[in-house]
Amino acid sequence: MKVVIAHNRYSSAQPSGENVIVDEEISQLSAAGITVLPFLRSSDEIEHMSPAGRALLPLSPIWAPGTQRELREMLAAERPDIFHLHNPYPLLSPWVVRTAHDAGVPVVQTIHNYRHVCIAATFLRDGKICRDCVGKRVPTPASAMPAIADRGRRARSWQPP
Repeated sequence: MKVVIAHNRYSSAQPSGENVIVDEEISQLSAAGITVLPFLRSSDEIEHMSPAGRALLPLSPIWAPGTQRELREMLAAERPDIFHLHNPYPLLSPWVVRTAHDAGVPVVQTIHNYRHVCIAATFLRDGKICRDCVGKRVPTPASAMPAIADRGRRARSWQPP
């Protein structure tokens, strides 16, 4: 069996449980005799991008053409049995799901946070639960409020009710 593990690693300066989980999954699947095909990017790559690459970065969560091309080539060459997506942001993009489907590869995704439905990924703003963007096609409340800048400190201090 061949499994693609796709993940955009968080910055090495910011420890990430998601990165640990992906590393453990790759290790355990390999130990079980499964062929693992890592398809990994790292947010550390951003600091080394050209100015043109950085200018296009806001589009990559939607469409990352270079990434899609590399993935298509890998899927055609390796013919995996399954595609397991973890974090697609910002360098992979959720479009990898469509690319895998187009290649006839079934997809599963582990969702580790609320990034798909909350721009801050925490459902928090000013230390309180925030659901203002839920159900909106364009998260206009998040773009008008400091949800992202607030996320780190608040996410660590918030406790479930």
